[in-house]
Amino acid sequence: MQFFFAQFTENDIKFWVGTGSKKAYFIADFNDNNTPASYAWGYRFDDDNLTAEDMINAIVAAEPNIEADIPSGFLYSFTYNHHTPSTDDYWITWTGQNAGNMSNQNNGVGYTALTDGLWFGITYGTDATSFNTPPSTPIPAYNSQWYTSSQITNWIGTGSNRSLVVVDFGTHSSNGHANSFVFGIQYNGTLTAEQALQLIQSQAPYFNFTSSNNQISSLSLNTFTGSNSGTESWKLYTGKDLSSWQKKADLSQIQLSNNTWMGLSFGDRRPFTPTEASSATLSVASVNKKSSFNIYPNPTSDFIQIETTENIREVNIYSSVGQKIMTSQSMKIDLKTLTAGVYWVEIKTKNGSTVHKVVKK
Repeated sequence: MQFFFAQFTENDIKFWVGTGSKKAYFIADFNDNNTPASYAWGYRFDDDNLTAEDMINAIVAAEPNIEADIPSGFLYSFTYNHHTPSTDDYWITWTGQNAGNMSNQNNGVGYTALTDGLWFGITYGTDATSFNTPPSTPIPAYNSQWYTSSQITNWIGTGSNRSLVVVDFGTHSSNGHANSFVFGIQYNGTLTAEQALQLIQSQAPYFNFTSSNNQISSLSLNTFTGSNSGTESWKLYTGKDLSSWQKKADLSQIQLSNNTWMGLSFGDRRPFTPTEASSATLSVASVNKKSSFNIYPNPTSDFIQIETTENIREVNIYSSVGQKIMTSQSMKIDLKTLTAGVYWVEIKTKNGSTVHKVVKK
């Protein structure tokens, strides 16, 4: 147990509150049946007269999904998203110099002084097991305000209900930003996970996925790809925002209704702060691949010719609303049967895929 605790350090924390040269750390373990059950935050400060209560109050003020009641320095209740323990039992407090070596020999929330490097934790429950077990290995808490549905500029589909689908490839760009992308979808009633992904695929030709036995087998978003192999696989989540992800075993456990989010992450990171996929991801592929491909004539009245030094695996033609209407392996494609309008040409190679706009006269 101590070995696994030791794997969580200051470097793992994503959500920091406060300013100053000193640091303290807060873990809340709800000890319930949800996955995850334990979260960690970081707190920066300079004042020498602060307590753990001050740290918790600062975190509560920064995260609207947390509520805490600390009358006279005693932690009476602490709720976070779907974690809502009753007040029948108690919160046990813990302190230590790292996440893996904590004891409950302290003065509680209101009377434990904050010192530089202090880890302070709370666990819910008063039975013998809970009382003798420090906080379990946490995951880094995310801020619910890091991304909201109001930031979506292009919605896919129609209907009165809205959901976000976040796709995280588990990697980072050269500037350190997570390769995480989001689609906003609209619909009526409810959607299964498969239906949500099919809706995106029908209108975003740069997005493709395959599934088997209620698991995502492979998924690509322009040049970003992830295919299950060995220990690498797509993980599934649902929530109301970035702070509330709950892990799901398979696609059949996910049903979307208004304001429900779905997350897909390739690896162990929960879906992180995304960039809107409908504009940003397409522009990435266009910039990266522009010099590798040449499509002519464009506009065209009868055919298009693709020039490239790469080995083409497949070419898909999509209508302006994202419906796939043609598939080919040829570098010269006859478009005579198509009506005049705008089309999207998706070119797949071993290095990924790229999307180009073509006008049929």
